[in-house]
Amino acid sequence: MDQNKEIVRNSKKRLQKLKLLSKFFENADLINIIIKTDFIQSYFDPKSPNKLDINKLELFHLQYTDSLIVLLEKIKKQKEANILAIYNEVDTNEDYIESYSQNLEGGFHLDRKFHNGFMSEYLKSFYTNLTKIRMDFDSHTIRNFSNNYAIDYYREISQINYLLSLPKTKYYEYENVDVERKLLGKLNSNNFKVRFICGYNSNNQFFELFKILNSDDQFIWNLQTNEFYFLAKDIVILLDTTENTSNKRNIVDDLINRNKDLLANAENIKKELTDDVLSILQKYRETLENKEVINQVFDVYEELNILNAMLDLNLKNKLQ
Repeated sequence: MDQNKEIVRNSKKRLQKLKLLSKFFENADLINIIIKTDFIQSYFDPKSPNKLDINKLELFHLQYTDSLIVLLEKIKKQKEANILAIYNEVDTNEDYIESYSQNLEGGFHLDRKFHNGFMSEYLKSFYTNLTKIRMDFDSHTIRNFSNNYAIDYYREISQINYLLSLPKTKYYEYENVDVERKLLGKLNSNNFKVRFICGYNSNNQFFELFKILNSDDQFIWNLQTNEFYFLAKDIVILLDTTENTSNKRNIVDDLINRNKDLLANAENIKKELTDDVLSILQKYRETLENKEVINQVFDVYEELNILNAMLDLNLKNKLQ
């Protein structure tokens, strides 16, 4: 292959490498460098009338372009390794998100509706047994809900005293179950219709908060003591009574937010360059803009020196 054509071909390959690297880094100085490099190369096009020494183009690339390409490729390789580590973490997080999300929330929300009915029947049975009309009375069914969901769903609370009964509370008692007297009367007048509000977990001691339908009254079931009692209104306002959500939901949400941050960080890693690299790119761009390199490429002093030497030689010959 003709040497001149080979130099031009290699020059275009170098320029193409720079263009590909610029898409990765998205740096303004690098874009300007590429524009100037393309401009210099255009002067050495075989079809150009300039007839410049093609070796000067090769020398320009050896002195400047090649070093820049090596630097950027090393930085790119390092960044890609960091980005790959980020994507691997994102993939791992996605696996956990998918795993936790498969059975999330659905069973809890369905079972809490049944829990309302079971609790209503249980309290109604308690009242019926107190009136000497004996009927089946078993707390196993109403405890299934907490057995299945307390650890995963019930809200952690440190102020256990908010959930405990007040001193001197008077109860009706039947088979180790205590129901506050005033509460039982209120339940009876409302046909024992109740709705589960939320559950609490205080160091693995569980409490359930209920509301009596068609009233503003709320009461606690203390699962440890098997006591049912009113919750004072001034205490209610101190509690978080929003709907329970799974601890796994919190994990899923955290992982989703984590992945958003990781992906944003991956994009930033591509664009971020250290101060010394930014300084080099800026200096490179300024050098090209100040035409220092271009002047070297199109330097005519070499030819002037040769011509001057020849003239001096001819002059000396004539003098002799």
